[in-house]
Amino acid sequence: MKRTVAGSLCLVFAMAAGAADAMSCATPAPQAGRRLVWGDEFDGTALDQTKWRFRATMNSSDCTYTNDSRTARVEDGCLHLLVVPSGNPAKPQMLSRGIATHDTMAFRYGYLEMRGRVPFRHGAWPSFWMTATKQYRKSKWMAEIDIFEVFSSTNKVVYNLHKWAGKGQRAMLPHGEGHASRSFTFPDASKLNSEFHVYGFEWTPKEMSFWVDGKKYGSCPIDEAHDFSPSRFAGMDCFHDFQSIIFNNEIFTPGHGWCPEQFRITADDALPIEYWIDWVRLWQKDGEEIRLVKGEK
Repeated sequence: MKRTVAGSLCLVFAMAAGAADAMSCATPAPQAGRRLVWGDEFDGTALDQTKWRFRATMNSSDCTYTNDSRTARVEDGCLHLLVVPSGNPAKPQMLSRGIATHDTMAFRYGYLEMRGRVPFRHGAWPSFWMTATKQYRKSKWMAEIDIFEVFSSTNKVVYNLHKWAGKGQRAMLPHGEGHASRSFTFPDASKLNSEFHVYGFEWTPKEMSFWVDGKKYGSCPIDEAHDFSPSRFAGMDCFHDFQSIIFNNEIFTPGHGWCPEQFRITADDALPIEYWIDWVRLWQKDGEEIRLVKGEK
């Protein structure tokens, strides 16, 4: 049975408080003071094309990509993304292109969350991320906000921030002083591949914060005083542009531009690789903005 919005809120409030009574709702969560303005419960029988589109957001030259139900479908109240055998020896794994809101919705500030069952296993690279929406972008640089990625891990998610210029040039938030807490390690990974967890992203004009199951585990200031890049990428204004949402169920293969040897999927890694997304919800208050892109000039 799917959680109701109210029930989910109550559980997240309780987990944030560390309360023994899961229905106490004693401690405010990031949704407090915000209202639900957009989302998808994935209760239908197909991907809602008014909310999501297939986009080539990542690419590997030795994978087969599809836009159909073999690798992306709505079932059992979830968006179900799969990596399956392709039958093509030159491109042996088949997976979905990115599922994105580039053409349908963009937002600026608020609390975005999703409940998902994420693949934590060797070779897997599932993600929940955002990029600046072209028609609303004002900054010189393009922002990329990786709410989480799983880098071929059995127990850990990582957040990353990037700034992009032309010809693939980029600056990445460095590890080190002030930015050390970039990952969340699950305390018990024994059943992680069969469990659903809630992943959240809180975005204000001052900072970005990252949450798992009602626990804030990391944050990054986005004011000019905390810039993290070389002078040619100066400024944090790109992290104040409107962003659109992306899901990928990628894998590490040699055909990717970046594929560490120890992450690389092999013939011994069993398929399918499955990523289940139960729901996505965007909460905002006055001053936090949303744009429904479709139909706008």
